[in-house]
Amino acid sequence: MMIYDDEKKITVSAVYRLLIASFLTSTAFAIFFNTYPTAHIIDSIIPSIDAIVLLIVLIYYHYNPHTDINKIIVFYIIFFILTFSPSAIYYVFMAWNSEWRFIDEYPPVTGLMMAIIMLGIIMLPKRYKRYIVLMWASTALPIICYLLNHPEELQTPRGYELIGTFGSASLLLYTVFPYQKSIRRHINKVTGDLRRYELEAGRDYLTDIYNRRGLDLWLGQLNHDDKVAVLLIDVDHFKQINDRHGHSIGDRVLVEVASRLRTIYFEKHTIARWGGEEFAVVLVNPKTNTLPFISSMFQHALGTLPYKSVGKITVSVGVSSIAHHDNFLDLINQADKALYTAKDNGRDQAVMYNRIHPQLAD
Repeated sequence: MMIYDDEKKITVSAVYRLLIASFLTSTAFAIFFNTYPTAHIIDSIIPSIDAIVLLIVLIYYHYNPHTDINKIIVFYIIFFILTFSPSAIYYVFMAWNSEWRFIDEYPPVTGLMMAIIMLGIIMLPKRYKRYIVLMWASTALPIICYLLNHPEELQTPRGYELIGTFGSASLLLYTVFPYQKSIRRHINKVTGDLRRYELEAGRDYLTDIYNRRGLDLWLGQLNHDDKVAVLLIDVDHFKQINDRHGHSIGDRVLVEVASRLRTIYFEKHTIARWGGEEFAVVLVNPKTNTLPFISSMFQHALGTLPYKSVGKITVSVGVSSIAHHDNFLDLINQADKALYTAKDNGRDQAVMYNRIHPQLAD
């Protein structure tokens, strides 16, 4: 699923850039051919229409980034074909009817067409290969067929350039296909590695729960309107555990505390090691009247059953009020003040911030 999401993001970005490049190119062609018009009005009309259509699609795509990317790609393929293929067929048809020499009248757009096809090969997923072949065939085949049947035009500098570009040079494009899969696999591997390193950097090495960095990333994924409350949980007299049993046993206690934290609360929340023997629990959209019960639940679940190697320990809990998740640091400060109150009052208890500061209660 991760690789699929990464590939989708790459595809969305690639298509967006293709649309921008095509819009700028069409605009440049429209300006040029309207400033220096040819004898064929089609040379001025098509780039102008293309620029307008692409601008509309870009605006739509900009304000609807989660639209079905497949529809955008199919549109782009159809757009490409309708842009270049009718023009090529028109010039070929008129030349075949001896209205003019094809090589003298066909506009100089072969380089642009091959550049767009090459970008499509490199940037789009391999499953769109058949569309890229269709893009090439709809334009190149009529021209190749005409030139092969008109050797007097083929054996000219422009004829050699056209047959070389649409013919033998096009074969070079297909040498890219075998490498595309490995290139995309490499991109996916790099992206996956970066994602894994990011996840690992956001987790506490000892307890395998979030650290502060991971918690910050998690908060960034909440919905815009989500509110949270914070519980800060401190293992009482943890220094005595280290002094009496050693730091390795102390580490085991922290691992066991983290393990128990995972099994206490089942509504939307997350847990993190805030530092040392302190843990943070972030509750998403809790009800104010349930906070005392939830905090007592954590305190009793962590302090009732004995721990391996050290027996019974207790914890102190400080509980913030409820506010928008953008105010997380303020909630942490509230929970920290409540936690210190719990410690000063003898530990092994849960204290609500808005009990010690009732004027700030929700």
